[in-house]
Amino acid sequence: MNAAYRPPGADDPTRFRVDDLIVDLGRQRVTRAGVDLKLPGLSFDLFVALVQAAPNVVAVPRLMDMVWPDAVVSPETISQRVKLLRSALGDDAHSARYVAGVRSRGYRIVATVTALSADTRSPDARLEGVMPARPPADAAREDGQSSPSADRGSNASARWPWIAAAVVAALVIGYPFAERPWSAKQLSVSGGETISAAEGIYKPSIAIMPFVDMSEKKDQEYFADGLTEDLINRLATVPQLHVPARTSSFYFKGKQATVPEIAKALGVAYLLEGSVSESGNTLRVTTQLVRVDNGYQAWSGSFDRPLTDLFKVQDKITGAVIQALKLSLVDHYTPRVGPTENIEAYTLYLRALSNITNNGSDDYDAAVEQLHAALSLDPQFVDAWASLSMAILYKGNTHGAPAIVACAAARAAATQALTLNARLEEGHRAAGLIFQYCDGNLPGAEAEFNRAIEVAPERDDALRSYAWLLVDAGRFNQALRLAQRAVDRDPLNAWNYVALGDSYWRSGRISEAEMAYQKAVQLNPTTVSLHALYANVLLSAHKPVAAVAEAEREPDPQYRQLTLPIALDAAGRKADADREVAAYESMHSEDDPGEIAVFYACRNDADQAIEWLGKFAAKHMGEFATLPNRIACFRNIESDSRYLSLLQQVRRETPTRPLTAKVRSFRHVDFYSKPNFAQSGFSD
Repeated sequence: MNAAYRPPGADDPTRFRVDDLIVDLGRQRVTRAGVDLKLPGLSFDLFVALVQAAPNVVAVPRLMDMVWPDAVVSPETISQRVKLLRSALGDDAHSARYVAGVRSRGYRIVATVTALSADTRSPDARLEGVMPARPPADAAREDGQSSPSADRGSNASARWPWIAAAVVAALVIGYPFAERPWSAKQLSVSGGETISAAEGIYKPSIAIMPFVDMSEKKDQEYFADGLTEDLINRLATVPQLHVPARTSSFYFKGKQATVPEIAKALGVAYLLEGSVSESGNTLRVTTQLVRVDNGYQAWSGSFDRPLTDLFKVQDKITGAVIQALKLSLVDHYTPRVGPTENIEAYTLYLRALSNITNNGSDDYDAAVEQLHAALSLDPQFVDAWASLSMAILYKGNTHGAPAIVACAAARAAATQALTLNARLEEGHRAAGLIFQYCDGNLPGAEAEFNRAIEVAPERDDALRSYAWLLVDAGRFNQALRLAQRAVDRDPLNAWNYVALGDSYWRSGRISEAEMAYQKAVQLNPTTVSLHALYANVLLSAHKPVAAVAEAEREPDPQYRQLTLPIALDAAGRKADADREVAAYESMHSEDDPGEIAVFYACRNDADQAIEWLGKFAAKHMGEFATLPNRIACFRNIESDSRYLSLLQQVRRETPTRPLTAKVRSFRHVDFYSKPNFAQSGFSD
């Protein structure tokens, strides 16, 4: 029984009039002129919570505790449930008759609420008010979701956004990780439980699984991935349909997992599976839509078409899925215009996206070359322009901040993309990154990220970028909200948890940051920098021994080399730390003096720290200006007159601007500031 429903005592009202509605707690129904309104269980519980509190505002965290007492949900869940409630009541958010939102606070009933006189039903009927009608523990709710009591009784699920352990042992997705970031309440999850989507399975909802490359040479994987991603993007724009983002769907690529296991992890009712093969100029696509609850095939299709008909095939699949799910907008679906009529340019574009996903410096070089080739074939290929801008930025960031030349090239590509299509999410996101990291223009970046979210609210990329911007700006509560929304949309994307972890970390909520980073490294343990960043958080949590172990797991040599010495020093292994930092100095003293300064500042060696800071300032004066505000270890030397003099010199010669990650770890480093880790008494 949800906390929103209070069984009536002797003096408690069991029926309310809300404008023209009658709310009957005993019978668990809402009527208008004697006609039942079809409110799903959670919508009824939410409405009752608001009615019983009327006319007061009920804050979002309070609604979470009342309606979802044993689940992990986000404010996005509340927002979506309010929309469903308004729809069932015939209410309008812009001219509320029943339920109104109070900006940044919560919701309240605006209609007049009157408690009605005592119930005149028979004694047997009145017993329904004490034991409200609910489905049995093993039955589904009327809105397609399992009841809270069933969830608790079967250990089946906690809920979105935290996808975690034991989807199946072979997947090893995670660990008991179920902290709700919006309240102090925690849900403990045993190692054998599975955390699934908030409020259970969405309905209608569908996950597009990576299409399988069935070509003879097995050389069309990039093409199969591109087809999958395009279908995700097309279906994600359907307002009535929940579609997990690319990273969450692709998480299962190559893993042994059953349909029910995948569906439970992603919180969906349907899976779309398929394969693609290419022979000469002929394309074969086969696909099937599987209903999760019974494993039946809801629809299947096979297409043998010329390669030039690829976009028509994608439209047919999209339309067929909408029809199979019986969405009301099927008659209004408008096929998407293909991004280019030149299939060779599109093939190059897909190869470039595959290289960008691989995330290496050489891969970015290849992607930039392929995108230029695609644009030479079709200069109006707007998606290629946007991807080119992003690839240039990514490439520049592998060597520190984007250089002036890289920034200029990325800006030109993003400008061209937005000139061709002003409503292009990736174009606005690229423009935002350029404002932030090339220009230090945070208001400009914020405007672009807002625009990106406005034109593609179903995507998580801009939400994540915007969250990091707000972290840099010190607006941590807003950053947390955006990072949480990103997690909701793509719950198996490690970088969304990094954004969430950074938001907690920089706001001083270290234990929550630690859990978010632990989830990130478990989701993607081979990703460059994640282990090093997690080691930094562990240092902030006073766990230097664990930080050493995590730094040693870092796959990228330079990230490992610049994190390990500080962790070793914090763990009291001074000789090992000296050896590691000496090796780093021999390799990077010219190109990366700032990281060496960080090490000595954390060790509280003012002489060495100031010497290396001087070298850094000489090379990267603009980036030095706000350095003390971003690296906590520099508090150890902030009273040194030489350090203060250096700061004054830099501030005189350079206008203040945000740090642009010229040094690789400065973007995230925020070590615990203690005069000397080895003597601080903190250990695992």
